Amino acid sequence: MSRDIYTSLSGATATLRQLEVAAHNVANVNTTGFKEQRVAFEIADRTEAPLSATHVRLSADGADMSDGSLVQDGVDTHFALRGRGFFQVEGADGTVLVRSGRFQMDSERRLVTERGEAVMGRSGPIEIPEDALIVVAEDGTILTNEGDEIDTLLIMDADDLVPLGSGRWMAQGATNEAEGTRVVQGALEGSNVDPMKSMVTLMEAARSFEMFQKAMQTSDRMDEQLNQMTRA
Repeated sequence: MSRDIYTSLSGATATLRQLEVAAHNVANVNTTGFKEQRVAFEIADRTEAPLSATHVRLSADGADMSDGSLVQDGVDTHFALRGRGFFQVEGADGTVLVRSGRFQMDSERRLVTERGEAVMGRSGPIEIPEDALIVVAEDGTILTNEGDEIDTLLIMDADDLVPLGSGRWMAQGATNEAEGTRVVQGALEGSNVDPMKSMVTLMEAARSFEMFQKAMQTSDRMDEQLNQMTRA
């Protein structure tokens, strides 16, 4: 088997990964707090020799943590973050970081996510006093409409984050309080995906994948012809 097929195979594998990421981004254009996923590749073992061992390998895989658009909706339990950081919540999966601030109050007047995970403050799960309206300052301090302090939102960050899906992240290692992050009450953060750019990437990746498929098919036909000539 010619070695050139491995070069095409590595390109097809890399392009398939790019297709998966681009499709995931397009599917989450309207997901609150979604962060665009990105991948990058590099050429390894480059050489000018024919039938070389040149191949493509992954060089970067992560998320773009820039802010998404701000969508004002006036709901007092909805919060958007400006700057790097995540809300810390507690649920069945333990401690999780979320970017979406689409919160609500449960039957016990705890501030929770749509999945029922408790939103954490510096004093623990945040509970809203009966009949109280809340006002949230930019630093995350939660006050009643009468000015009494309830708690302060935990806005955390970490160097190594693993996506869990649905806008949820797990920190691998220690977390630390985010610096310079602002909280905007009565608003949600939109996805930071550029839909037009993502669609172009999706189409380009699809064309590249087809090209690598054809290259592998050509290599396979050449091998078959060579084998027939050898047997003749």
